[in-house]
Amino acid sequence: MRRGKTPGLAYAALTLTAFLLACNHIIGRAVHGEVPPVGLSFWRWVVGILVLLPFVLRHGSERWAIYRRHWRAFALLGFFMIGSTTLVLVALSMTSAINVSLINAVQPTLTVLFAWLFLKEALNTRRTIGILCGVAGVAVMVSRANLDLLTGLDFQSGDFVALLAMCGFSGYALNLHRLPRELSGVESLFAITVAGTAMLMPFYLVESIVLKPVPVSTSSIGAILALALLVSVFGNLMWNAGNRMIGPARAAIFINLIPVFGAVLATLFLDERLYLYHLAGGALVGLGLYLAAVTRRAASPEGDA
Repeated sequence: MRRGKTPGLAYAALTLTAFLLACNHIIGRAVHGEVPPVGLSFWRWVVGILVLLPFVLRHGSERWAIYRRHWRAFALLGFFMIGSTTLVLVALSMTSAINVSLINAVQPTLTVLFAWLFLKEALNTRRTIGILCGVAGVAVMVSRANLDLLTGLDFQSGDFVALLAMCGFSGYALNLHRLPRELSGVESLFAITVAGTAMLMPFYLVESIVLKPVPVSTSSIGAILALALLVSVFGNLMWNAGNRMIGPARAAIFINLIPVFGAVLATLFLDERLYLYHLAGGALVGLGLYLAAVTRRAASPEGDA
């Protein structure tokens, strides 16, 4: 499909993707006491690889030369994506699903900031204010709007792990241009997943020996299958498709739906409470996203940054 011709379909795909990413937070938090986070991440991606494998094999060996030629790009993107999704699950074992969902909304603003720092993209006053609003919003959430916590640096460590994961997702977004155009979305996702899962394996083995292995139970198997099918495979493919249809700048606004879905699902299924500081911090992050990542349509015929 040509980008910009089917915005309604793109909006539906990106909205559903945001819902699935919020479900990722709920599932990870729900089983954090039973399933260790690195093991949960490792097996969800292994299942994802098995699901994608038949679609890759049908093209035979003609793609292997492309994989070998671009292995550095797949390794880098695998490091960012698999590493970041693992950090999200680690964060969910240390802080609430609502907090992780809200911190997730700062990722587009971080992408704009990193593009300025590392790619020398222009950073105007509007985007600078947006970045500051995003940082302020995260500060409000992780400090729980408590000045004593802010000055005493007494934060929930899980919030900082979640923020580190968002930095990784930003690095992933900034390096997507490295993917070879000869491969389909499924083929690229397969290569990224294989590379990242291979790098995750040593950490999984250490966790299994030092902490505990992934238990074989109904809840662990259900969580792994749900994360693999709904988020790792289906969610990633829909996100990539939506980005191709309307461009990354307009697609980025849909990340703001993750805190909305996450807060509703967490209050319904995890008995978590939504506090005023969540709303205040989320509003600042949303304003920061609008100012930093969303450009005026007049700037580009397709709405891209």
